[in-house]
Amino acid sequence: MPWPPPLSARWTALALFLFALALHLFAAMGGTLLGLDFKLLIIVDEIGAILLAPVLFAMLLGLPFRDAFLLRSAHWSHYVVAGAAAFPLQLFGGSVQEIVLDSMPGGDAWREMLEDALGTLLRANTTADLLILMLGAVVLAAVCEEILFRGVLMQLLARGGRMWSAIVISALLFAVFHLDFIGLLPRTLLGIYFGILVWRSGSIFPAMVAHGANNLLAFALVPYADASAPSPTMAQALLTAGISGTVFFVMLVAYIRYARPRQTSDVGSAASAAPEPTDTSTPPDSSHHTDPHES
Repeated sequence: MPWPPPLSARWTALALFLFALALHLFAAMGGTLLGLDFKLLIIVDEIGAILLAPVLFAMLLGLPFRDAFLLRSAHWSHYVVAGAAAFPLQLFGGSVQEIVLDSMPGGDAWREMLEDALGTLLRANTTADLLILMLGAVVLAAVCEEILFRGVLMQLLARGGRMWSAIVISALLFAVFHLDFIGLLPRTLLGIYFGILVWRSGSIFPAMVAHGANNLLAFALVPYADASAPSPTMAQALLTAGISGTVFFVMLVAYIRYARPRQTSDVGSAASAAPEPTDTSTPPDSSHHTDPHES
């Protein structure tokens, strides 16, 4: 079978998303009823639900994991961008969330609830607790979620060369999957960035690096946030979002401008037909659009 499938690709993507969401809810409810520690529950959820869905999908269609999940090499420059953009992106996402909380009724109550939930999650009494947290919330979250959303779903949605719509829709699905309406906008923006990394690199690995770096920074910055201290004012949040967002946007535009896209649809047939380029300076396949800013 060709990959992605030529017919009903978007319906297939929706079915896969709903299947993964059902597994996600089942793992969360089952683990809670069994009294599983939240850190262990993250690991069970990432492997037993979020990763299991695309793996079963690829096995059902007889797809090589390398093609279905875009497990391809990428030029080192993509990893540099993924790491360098992590800090301004984290500041921007956090500021956007603060703006959302300040703008909604009962925002302070929601903020308290989020801080309590994070405090419970980040409570690591031993080194083993810390390692389990890092494994589940940083490493596995980056690997499993990227394989599902940017590996399989984005390829399905991009069928026919609809790359920008595929990036945006997969980002929205990624945000909805987390079942946190307060973080809907920041996570959608994150998902768009991860999708652009996959589009330009032709590989899932830079997005995994960016995803893991974002999560690691989020957890690293939480201990420095004093829950008893006054929350940032709207003006402070807008200023932080403006500065960090501008820095990130400039980096992203430069990246899109200078990194030529690699082929990210019909990967299965392309991979079997010819060796892959390892340098982003290699022109893309003539059947795909190039960035209008590129010379």
